[in-house]
Amino acid sequence: MWECEYSHETVDYRLLWLRFKQKIWIIPIAILLGAVLTAAGYYCARVVAAGGRSYQTKSVFYIEFGKDSEGELYDYYNYFTWDEVVHMDYFMDRLYDGMNGEYSKEELASYVAANIDSDVRYLYVRCTTHNPELSLRLAAAMEELVPQFAGTKEEFESIQIAQTAVEAKDSTVLRMGNACFLGACLGLGVSVLWILAVLLMDTSIQLPASFERRYHIPCLGAEFMPEFIPNCSYLLKDAAKIAKIPAEETDVSDIMLGGEVSAEVIDCKNPITYSEELDKIRECDKVVLCVRAGRKNDESIRRMLEQMGRQGIRVSAAVLVGADEKLISAYYRRKK
Repeated sequence: MWECEYSHETVDYRLLWLRFKQKIWIIPIAILLGAVLTAAGYYCARVVAAGGRSYQTKSVFYIEFGKDSEGELYDYYNYFTWDEVVHMDYFMDRLYDGMNGEYSKEELASYVAANIDSDVRYLYVRCTTHNPELSLRLAAAMEELVPQFAGTKEEFESIQIAQTAVEAKDSTVLRMGNACFLGACLGLGVSVLWILAVLLMDTSIQLPASFERRYHIPCLGAEFMPEFIPNCSYLLKDAAKIAKIPAEETDVSDIMLGGEVSAEVIDCKNPITYSEELDKIRECDKVVLCVRAGRKNDESIRRMLEQMGRQGIRVSAAVLVGADEKLISAYYRRKK
């Protein structure tokens, strides 16, 4: 009974590399597609899902600190303190009233931020929204409220406007270059791994030698190979009748056996489907199996060989049909 052990089949790295080169055109497409999709997703997440582009104003205030009972300045207001102060009810209630209730206090608090840098005397108030006009309205309101706030606290002598907000600049942070680079790297990695995985799992027959290693049956080769005619002459020379059968449901009448083959060649149908063909095949001295190259026909070949074995029919040789001439030429480094 015919038997095939896949666990003993090794990887033909030369064939793997040649087939990889045939599919290398997929990689630049995957790189481009990865860059475009990642950039589009990043833009949607940063802009579309966020409600649009962000527009920010900047108002600068100069602070004159008051003195405590010991004559020391109240200069303990820092970055974190001011960001909490501008979100207090003093500011939010007045902003809410000034905006005629168009926005909730929570929304207004998310729009306004305040901080100081190295010099505690300068306060920076920034208003960031998705509408430049709204950002300017908030900035104008804060420029009124911050100096008024100084009059309610003994820690300040006064707070004056050092720089008025005159425009709302686009402050949307988009790192599209980084997103494209990341997408391109992902496209490259995924495409290479996908191609290798597909090729490694592919059980199709590409070379005569691959068929012989797997099925232990002599392969005459492909019709365009120079060894095809000598192989036919040697392996089929003593036959009076030769049965030519397909490994799949295909017609094999166009496949010619060359060389010193003077025997009658009988084109048979697939004996799995047409069981009556078995008697015709038994009457022949030699049986040639026609195998389509590059097809996912491994199960068909196995089933065919198993059935031949059950019927006591020995397959003498195989012909590789529709093989890739460029691939075989490159594999054997044969020039046309």
